[in-house]
Amino acid sequence: MATYTGMINSVLRRLRESEVASPTSSDYAALIGDLVNEAKREVEDAWEWHALSETKTVTTASGTSQYAVTGAGKRFKLTDKRFSVYDATNKARLSPQNPMWLKEQAIVAPQLQKPCFYYFEGFDASGDPYINLYGTPDGTYTINISMLIPQDDFTVGTEVLSVPEYPVILSAYAKAIAERGEDSGRSHGEAMAAYASSLSDSIARDAHMSHDSEVTWYV
Repeated sequence: MATYTGMINSVLRRLRESEVASPTSSDYAALIGDLVNEAKREVEDAWEWHALSETKTVTTASGTSQYAVTGAGKRFKLTDKRFSVYDATNKARLSPQNPMWLKEQAIVAPQLQKPCFYYFEGFDASGDPYINLYGTPDGTYTINISMLIPQDDFTVGTEVLSVPEYPVILSAYAKAIAERGEDSGRSHGEAMAAYASSLSDSIARDAHMSHDSEVTWYV
């Protein structure tokens, strides 16, 4: 398991720097920690990693159409907009729909019924997204939402990475080389090539559990 401090030390060793006990042990360790978090975000966004997959549940109440999806955060993605929102009570998929059209329908043809459509709009005070349902639920329904939820930026040092560690470490190392300038070690170009190769290999391994429609990724 790769911890935040462990990844910082992996980068520091490649830079021929001393290891640290925590991300706040030195200013340079804090900088490398920032680069590790940047790299983590890049790797998380490059692919629909199974390790980031979660199902969130919303329980409806009669007459209420908007619900916060607790724990989803601002960087969430739906696994597939066509099939991600599921009414477990009625065993039916909800379809994504244009927000403006649904808002108009809610005004001109308000209906209390089992929900058929959804859209996401806005965030609550905790930074979690609101899902809006139409028709407005006429009772209690269990709505399951399949999501990809990246981890928050690491700060403490003991956090454990969910996505593959080597692309994160190699990306952070390449960023560190670019930040301080190349020396007698590996060049920035070489480091970036190693990162791209590691990311590609990691995605290929994760893709064995994926459908063909999911294999779009970017470096």
